[in-house]
Amino acid sequence: MKKGIFFTGLLFSLAIPVHAQDKQVVDSIANTLETRGLLTPKGTFEIEPAVSYSQNTSNRISILGFTQVPAFLVGIIELEDADQATFTTSLAARYGLTERIELELRVPWVYRYDTFRKRVGNGQASEAPRTFTSKGGALGDIEGAIRYQFNLESAPFWIGGVRIKSDTGESPFDNELDENDIFRDPPTGSGTWSIEPSMTLIYPTDPAVLFGTAGYSWNLGDDAGRDLDDDGEANDKFNLGNSFFLGMGMGFAVNNRLSFSLGVNHRTVFKPSINGRKVGEVLQLDSLSTGFSLALTEKSSLNLNLQAGLTEDAPDVEVSFSLPITF
Repeated sequence: MKKGIFFTGLLFSLAIPVHAQDKQVVDSIANTLETRGLLTPKGTFEIEPAVSYSQNTSNRISILGFTQVPAFLVGIIELEDADQATFTTSLAARYGLTERIELELRVPWVYRYDTFRKRVGNGQASEAPRTFTSKGGALGDIEGAIRYQFNLESAPFWIGGVRIKSDTGESPFDNELDENDIFRDPPTGSGTWSIEPSMTLIYPTDPAVLFGTAGYSWNLGDDAGRDLDDDGEANDKFNLGNSFFLGMGMGFAVNNRLSFSLGVNHRTVFKPSINGRKVGEVLQLDSLSTGFSLALTEKSSLNLNLQAGLTEDAPDVEVSFSLPITF
């Protein structure tokens, strides 16, 4: 792909004629890195239906008791294996307010199917594994975003943005637990508002397009409506922990309709807190992504993104399809 042709794609918001391939490469990389690339042109409206599936498994050993000597344990050892499958359908709407400003609104619907297998051993005796399930679907956390492109004519191209996530999904603190400490209806949201500023870099270098993004997410916290730390307080204040994310990748145009991209994503989630006291541990989420984008018409394309987790905290696999349509 010629660099001059790609520059034409970047000037799409200036109403200069472009081919679908030019914008397609950048959008393919953006989808791989879970962000946005080129902005929607001024006066143009775009909708993007999408569907995704993620699978995550974890093994946890909880020791309820105390140790008298290093080799002798008094108490109960509980082994737990959790499988979590999440299906998400969403509809995003974007509008080019000016040549440099884009507005976005995204509404998700989330369905979760969680399976837990527990085995409890006490002394020399042990029980057979028991299986528990929790499933259900509801509205997720609605998101709104605004993005601004700082430069239009000279590379590298910089795009800044702010994303605001609501608490419209079912909070984990609002959902009831059964006698086995399993959600009767799994939560579909985080239960708190968050603000996420970010910065994106797009740099064309023949024959590839390089892409990078970084940002920080602030969780505003909220009241849990229950006692979370057994201190007698009936309404504890919680904060799920802020996070920092970083992604980078590159993309290539295979032909005038198909593009291919590779990327790496990282997110560090800092410790959550209850009533201002830090609890839990820092999480490291890393994933390797690959994406494909196929231009169906000059105003629509089909995007496929596949992510594989590289760390224990990251989801094992995530597959998503999206169909952006420009009007």
